[in-house]
Amino acid sequence: MPIVFLPSPFIPPRLHKFLPYEPNPFVIDVAILKQRFRNAQAQCHPDSWASKGSNKQDIAQALSARINEAYQSLLNPLSRVEYILQQHHVPVSETDQVDDAGFMAEIMEARETIEEAEDGSDVENLLKQNTGEFILYNAFDDVDQFFHTGEIERTLEEIEARVGQEQWSDVKKAAVRLRYLQGVARAGKKWFDSR
Repeated sequence: MPIVFLPSPFIPPRLHKFLPYEPNPFVIDVAILKQRFRNAQAQCHPDSWASKGSNKQDIAQALSARINEAYQSLLNPLSRVEYILQQHHVPVSETDQVDDAGFMAEIMEARETIEEAEDGSDVENLLKQNTGEFILYNAFDDVDQFFHTGEIERTLEEIEARVGQEQWSDVKKAAVRLRYLQGVARAGKKWFDSR
């Protein structure tokens, strides 16, 4: 079981230190991440520190919140790559765009197809291209946990390779593409959820 150290309040530690991984891994074993998250939370849950004084309980509460933040950030591939880029001083913004006009045209066409769809077959075909396969959408709450084939999977593989090579400008470009692809996936899921 990992030992959790209380961080200095003046220096925010890297998220990977809360749930021990190397400082820059893009590839994360979700089962191990969940196990480390549970272990870390068990050690610093505020209720278990209640008898040790309010100061220590407050510290435990702050640490518990930071562990939750680390878990959520590392669990989602997009937030994970954005975090890794941030750690390497490569700013990422919601307004960042892809320079590939063809890709952007495909994204706009996909969004339009979803918005104008009258039955599920158009949306299903579109999502097959985006994700490589059509999956029952109502069975999943989190888009990122089941869209790992097709264009999204290829983009994740590219991010993994570029992070390993520390090619940060290429990582950023792929991260922006991933944001657009996940947006299409979420729009498709929303379309099915509303029916």
